[in-house]
Amino acid sequence: MKAKAILFLGSSLLIAGCTTQAPVADKETLEKTATRVLNDAVYYSYLFSNCAALGGDIEVDAISKQQDWLNTNNQLILAADQIYSQQHATSTFEYQGKTLAPAAIKLALESRKRATDELSLAQRTPTNKVKTCEFRLGKIKNETISLAHNPEIARYQTELLQHLPLDQQVRDFPTLAGGITEVAPGATFFQLVKAHESACAAPYTLTIANQWPQEAYAYFCGDAAMEVLTCEWGKCESKKL
Repeated sequence: MKAKAILFLGSSLLIAGCTTQAPVADKETLEKTATRVLNDAVYYSYLFSNCAALGGDIEVDAISKQQDWLNTNNQLILAADQIYSQQHATSTFEYQGKTLAPAAIKLALESRKRATDELSLAQRTPTNKVKTCEFRLGKIKNETISLAHNPEIARYQTELLQHLPLDQQVRDFPTLAGGITEVAPGATFFQLVKAHESACAAPYTLTIANQWPQEAYAYFCGDAAMEVLTCEWGKCESKKL
């Protein structure tokens, strides 16, 4: 009887172990995890493109690593982008035929800067540029190539993947960033900055477009996008977010 009891207890524990499920994320946690995925995705994408721009063997290595990385992470990125786009759907605006969100543009620019600052290629000699990229690309191995290697992402990977969009084509991400890169401020920028400084303790004015006479800016108070301003000949129209 004692042996049977022990056997029964062991079987119960085995069944319990097999039925253990991944933690369930609430909406806020899932959105934060999706944002983390996109932050890392943009960062890695820019690492690859910066190193590929050096040409030669390092370009071949960077493109090869990038393809492996995309094959591994594409679905996770698409799912995260879908969640992120839904999260910011009420904070978008239309500009030059694109639907954009200031938060997405800011995320993309900050993640690109993280990659650029880490590599610091502009400050290096040609030889050291190659060595820097060889070292950084060499750290991306099969066991760490997945974004879910990060435990904070891995915990909710299954739930994230339940949000895959119907259209699974590879594109710039986040989609709501519209592929916008860093833009120099235009003529109206400093006037807007001065106005924002009086309205918020931690203001930030993001330049979205500067093709005089047309300009576009987003005003943040802290991390919150508050307003989009589209300007022509220095006269701006505002959209509150």
